[in-house]
Amino acid sequence: MDNQLLRFARVSMVVARGCVPLQPTKHSHPTYPAAGLFAALLLRERLRLTYRGLEAASGIWPADRTGSFEPVVVRPPPSVAGTGRSSAAGDGPAGKPHERIYAPGRPRLHCLWLSHTSRYFAWRAQRHRGQRGWLKWVLALWIEPQMLLAQRVRPGPAGDFSDLVPLASKAADVMPYDQLIADAGYDSEANHRFCREQLGADSLIPAKKRRSAAVVATTPYRQEMVRRLSKTGNPADCAAYRQRWKVETVMSVVKRRCGEALTARLEPTQQAQALLRGIAYNIQRLVILGSSS
Repeated sequence: MDNQLLRFARVSMVVARGCVPLQPTKHSHPTYPAAGLFAALLLRERLRLTYRGLEAASGIWPADRTGSFEPVVVRPPPSVAGTGRSSAAGDGPAGKPHERIYAPGRPRLHCLWLSHTSRYFAWRAQRHRGQRGWLKWVLALWIEPQMLLAQRVRPGPAGDFSDLVPLASKAADVMPYDQLIADAGYDSEANHRFCREQLGADSLIPAKKRRSAAVVATTPYRQEMVRRLSKTGNPADCAAYRQRWKVETVMSVVKRRCGEALTARLEPTQQAQALLRGIAYNIQRLVILGSSS
């Protein structure tokens, strides 16, 4: 049994019990508590399993119908451990140890190409559009421990500058900070003004060229960014801004651990799954930081 997976399951259960009510609605079944289901979803994202694979791998459904959920974690999926079958001691439906079989870690897509499609399919597929949409996942990162303070998922393609205000506000509610670093996609005088005047934090956002090729910035805060982040600017500010690349590292870690594609099909469930992966990443960081300390 992997100790990190066991700690991940335990921390997931603690987090789930702290943020999920015992009975969200009057129709909630007592056999499947909401906290246990939420922890199971986090474990599913960590192991890159399907719902059937999660049920077979961890045995989350209690046979005694007591409403308790104690996650049973076995070895990693076959993509990590090198085998697709492993046995672990546990109480099955008949009270005997049973084997847990892992489902494939990656979703399988079966496609059939036809020479003709119906008008309804063409309308649903939006083939007349030049560019199909996707989800944008933006996050606020605490640089030192590389932990997420806030995250947001919304439909794209769209500009990044409108995400700074809600994201920075949520991050400030979690933990006050004195400096905010963002890439040039968030360049806006209004964003600088919000960080300086509302949050009281210094903002480092490079100013990018707009309509004029000679004049980069004309407003006060954006002109300040040109002076501070240029090649002849403040070395301390330039060194601080280079820490922004840790955000790209976090996104790469999430994609490598949880996969580059979402398994959900509907847009609301895709947004929920993307947010769930951010929570799973934070729990994994807690496990790693706890092991190193």
